[in-house]
Amino acid sequence: MESDSAFKLSGFGRIIGGYLDTDDAAYLDYTDEAKFDSQSLAALQADWQATDKLSITTQLLAHSNSDRESGIEWLYLTYQANDNWQFRAGKQRTPFFHYSDVRNVGFAYHWINPPQQLYNGVLFPTYKGINVNYRFGNEDIQASIEAYWGSFNGAYEIAEVEVKPDVKDLHGFIGRIRKQNIQFTLAFHRGDIDITLQDLSDFRTILRSAGYTVAADSLSTVGKVEVLTAGMSYHSFDYFVEAEVMKLVGEPTPFPDTLSAYLTTGIYSPPMTYHVTVATSSMSYSAPVNEIPLGLAPELDLLSVTYDSIYAQLPRDSLNSLAVGMRYDINANFAIKGDVSLLRGQGQQRAFFEVKNANFDNSATLYQVALEWVF
Repeated sequence: MESDSAFKLSGFGRIIGGYLDTDDAAYLDYTDEAKFDSQSLAALQADWQATDKLSITTQLLAHSNSDRESGIEWLYLTYQANDNWQFRAGKQRTPFFHYSDVRNVGFAYHWINPPQQLYNGVLFPTYKGINVNYRFGNEDIQASIEAYWGSFNGAYEIAEVEVKPDVKDLHGFIGRIRKQNIQFTLAFHRGDIDITLQDLSDFRTILRSAGYTVAADSLSTVGKVEVLTAGMSYHSFDYFVEAEVMKLVGEPTPFPDTLSAYLTTGIYSPPMTYHVTVATSSMSYSAPVNEIPLGLAPELDLLSVTYDSIYAQLPRDSLNSLAVGMRYDINANFAIKGDVSLLRGQGQQRAFFEVKNANFDNSATLYQVALEWVF
């Protein structure tokens, strides 16, 4: 019989209100009407210490937004072999970025939204598999090497587009080193992906049946995605500086080559925190390979125009942003935040907006307030 102390129940939640200053688009599901149901959520986490070395963790997450999937976010076993070695197995958060583990726990960071250019959910937020973490160091320097392997099968939405990737052989290696107040991180991730996009698959079948295999292959929804990330953070009693950068190279057409980064800094003045963040993303696709001749037959002309149209309509999320905000810690469990984000899309790209008017100039300002809590 385990003692009561072996079982711990905790949780967190957030109520977020937002307003976008345009009626030509939506961003993170916010429009020109104040909304509180786009990103608000609540969660319960249960931890059971089965033995001195073995524990079980599960987390149930409920979103206010019906377009976001609620249910079991975490469910994994942890085996703490000793002070150095830790092993986990089950459904876990994918460790792409510094705040990946606490992405939903707004109380854990200073923003209301971590920079969308990196923390947009497109990189498979969870996985089912195994994780190995080796920690070592001394009083001056602490370091860790983390490795994971697993798979992901689910759906997520970027702007108004739903993507359903089936990811096999998802794996990565993350190295971290910390000395006093400064930490550096370097990581590599890779996965084999098959994306369900029925309209694109149907068109590729038509191209193949017409003998244009090169054009068909250029619209592939199958291939590998490789991601390289690096990060730095410095925290003192008075201020902090953090930065992360990501380079993504993808074979499947829906995964463009991407370079994203942010730099954030702030001042601690308890109970207040003030911050400013600049972020950017630049996305591009390989040049189209349209081998379909024009002028030979109306059917071929239609195929060629359709191919060019598909490439022209591929979503590009190149976005520059500047966010300023403040946080007021009411006590150890509650915080109030306010953020203003200036969003400037590059060119006539989607830039994470859900565009409702073709004349939209891809620029808007997002105003947000939030109540965050943990228990």
